[in-house]
Amino acid sequence: MDHTAFAQLCRDTCIALNYPDPEALALRHQITLDGIDIGLFFDEFDAADRLICYIDIGPLPDVDREEILERLLAINLLTGTKTAGVYGLDRDRDHVLFIQHFLYPDLMSGETLAGILQGYSQHAKAARKTFLDAFNNAPLSDLLVRSFESPLSALA
Repeated sequence: MDHTAFAQLCRDTCIALNYPDPEALALRHQITLDGIDIGLFFDEFDAADRLICYIDIGPLPDVDREEILERLLAINLLTGTKTAGVYGLDRDRDHVLFIQHFLYPDLMSGETLAGILQGYSQHAKAARKTFLDAFNNAPLSDLLVRSFESPLSALA
């Protein structure tokens, strides 16, 4: 993939999403779906075989921060890889992020990527209710299942 192909994939994705600005991903690398900020980045020179997607789960609560971060670390240790996604912290904004690498972007269509991004916006909304609630003492496996309320087949 090159920068021109990435920009076209971004446009096609925004069109498939009926996004009000079809150039948003191509120009600003960010859109908001259902109140969830999603960033999509491509580096033609250092990683031409992948797209990197950041999904903003939300602000890290002031209460029980360590417990929530421990939970996210445990989830990363159980499930996280560059291709299955990992959770991180944007220290500048104090927000929890889900980071996903999409390999072989040349094989993606705008419709496919649109479906994936919609699935991740639903995941982020569910994760806010599960992962960021320190009083939710459910087992990690249950929290993971509940955070993926949308069909997993739509997610990369």
